[in-house]
Amino acid sequence: MKTATLQKSDIGKCLELLIQSQKRVIAPKLRPRLDSPDAIDVLMLTEMESGDNHQVGEGILPLNGVKEFLFVKHEPLFAFENKDNKVVIRNVHHKYPETVIFGVRPCDAASIASQNAVFSSDNAGYDDPFFTKRLENTTIVTYSCHTGDQSCFCTSVGLAPDSDRGSDLHLTEISDDKIHVEVKTPAGERVANILAPLFQGEGDQEARETAGKKAHKNISRIRNSHLIKDWLDDQSNFDDEMWERLGEKCIGCGACTFMCPTCHCFDIVDENRGGKGYRVKFWDSCQFDHFTLHASGHNPRDKQYKRYRNRFTCKFKIYQDKFNAQGCVGCGRCIRDCPVNLDITEYMREVDLKASVPNALRQDPDFE
Repeated sequence: MKTATLQKSDIGKCLELLIQSQKRVIAPKLRPRLDSPDAIDVLMLTEMESGDNHQVGEGILPLNGVKEFLFVKHEPLFAFENKDNKVVIRNVHHKYPETVIFGVRPCDAASIASQNAVFSSDNAGYDDPFFTKRLENTTIVTYSCHTGDQSCFCTSVGLAPDSDRGSDLHLTEISDDKIHVEVKTPAGERVANILAPLFQGEGDQEARETAGKKAHKNISRIRNSHLIKDWLDDQSNFDDEMWERLGEKCIGCGACTFMCPTCHCFDIVDENRGGKGYRVKFWDSCQFDHFTLHASGHNPRDKQYKRYRNRFTCKFKIYQDKFNAQGCVGCGRCIRDCPVNLDITEYMREVDLKASVPNALRQDPDFE
């Protein structure tokens, strides 16, 4: 099976079939906000107990991403205990259930390769067994976007609203009630075999391409984003006035990094009580003022704009140089969730202008 057609109204039944096959199923669902029970529910990727009340294909993007199901927020690496003045180490049992994440948007799916470049031996030279085992046991079912909002910019970073990068099984709406299904990997085919009773013949590739072209028109594009890397490679731009001017309002809360599907910074600490405890890995952020603080008290990124400069450079230069991977997938979460409305695309447009137009011309008072 390579393609198939599915009724949109049968998505709930798809989730039910997967749950019945003993899979852990994650899908978009509306959930109450924890900080305010009276606030509007938010769309989140959530473990499903049934196929009811799903929001697959609805909304722009869940608040959370695939990242937290592969690179979890907080996990013990091992346990330790001080016995008779000797430290005893024991392993911690982790579960890696067969998981299907259903209804993943293309930008989130593309981010998996970026995480894998950091945590797998193919690039890093070592494996993070927690990440790689979860990824091995996870199947990604993507769902093409047919629209975007003012924060979406996937087409500016080489992706598309109908991209199948990182997908095992790819779904695209081709009409109000029909979905085109594409099998992309053996893992996707195994899921497709479970869902086969709901399929209605082969897919419609022409309608799928038409839907993709239509979706492209709804996503804004930064014209010369391919110039950003070259501009950052030029060390004379490291102290460009842009960094402080645009970054002065950043408050260093770290929301952008925690929401970002490709950010991967973590810290490791010992949580100790009564002579025993756990060594724990948990999410960290390069936007925190203590992230690069040395024991001597020196901090090479002593101002907030320098920390944001590092984040931008990581996205568009360091990631490519070090991991040969994509540091930004254009999901827009960092824009939507920033409490001071700091917009990474403002930096992108500024660099686009600086890289496209010579300084002498931009300094001309008649230049527009």
